[in-house]
Amino acid sequence: MEKEKKVCLRNRDLELMLFLSEYGVITNENVKLIYKSEYYYKNRLASLAKGDMIERLYGKVILGTKGKRFLNEVGFGYRNVNRDENYKKRMERISDVACKFKDCGWFFEPSWRCDINTYTKRGNRFIGILSRREKEYDEDTERFNETAYLVYFLHKNITPRELKYIDKEIDRNKGDFKGLMVFTENEGYLYKPKFERIQYEESYIIPYNSKTWKVFKIIQDETFMNERVYDVFGDNLVSLRAKSFYDDYYIKEGNTYIYIYYMPFANFNLMQYINFQATSNLFEGSKVKVVCLEDCVKYVRKYLDEKVEVICVE
Repeated sequence: MEKEKKVCLRNRDLELMLFLSEYGVITNENVKLIYKSEYYYKNRLASLAKGDMIERLYGKVILGTKGKRFLNEVGFGYRNVNRDENYKKRMERISDVACKFKDCGWFFEPSWRCDINTYTKRGNRFIGILSRREKEYDEDTERFNETAYLVYFLHKNITPRELKYIDKEIDRNKGDFKGLMVFTENEGYLYKPKFERIQYEESYIIPYNSKTWKVFKIIQDETFMNERVYDVFGDNLVSLRAKSFYDDYYIKEGNTYIYIYYMPFANFNLMQYINFQATSNLFEGSKVKVVCLEDCVKYVRKYLDEKVEVICVE
């Protein structure tokens, strides 16, 4: 009789097991992020698979029989991923963004742990809540949400009906969050926003690709974009933060006021206002400039009026 394979769990193994207990699945690529290694993680996955702590399936990792038993024994339990294909895909997307956000230094709380709109007739469409800081123990939810972003994911096959439900949900939660982040696999949504009721200070529609995570790493520091604006325009900047819904500035050149905004991703609510400011007779004698990261320029340039100057920074 073959002797049972015993596995000595190390710290990163435990981190992986706890991640799987929450999200049910993780890709091989994201396992690298947990182990912080290009090669070592392969040996650990092989050992865990031999010990039946995990199963490896088509480039993904899920819990094995003994892994589930272990999590039950230590009191964590685990989330069952049922066989419904839509549900499985949703869990895979949430798992992917959760792992990458953590690697970028952000705090992500999945939708099932959030106590906003815990019940609706149509179900919740958001995938979670994102913040630059971790939620404190027993922190007031409303206070935390005011510093956080509501997160959505538009997959390639999303239907007009689903978009309609998301639009209503976005509207229902306006005023409760600092911002809105919508990931999309369809670049068409980057050039033409599909939501009529965006009323958040920051409303980003973000391409779902590898370059995006590099941006999240550098803007984890909330002052990063402000500092780039000062790098470009110097000490002549005057902040309008106390008087404006947006974190914007102006400088004065002769009799001309130049209003300056920044955005790390395409911020559609802000761009609607910028276009109005650039073309309206109410702002005669003024100009508008926008400071963007390199990866964002082509998207905002497609949407902004030609009168708006776009400045690229790295």
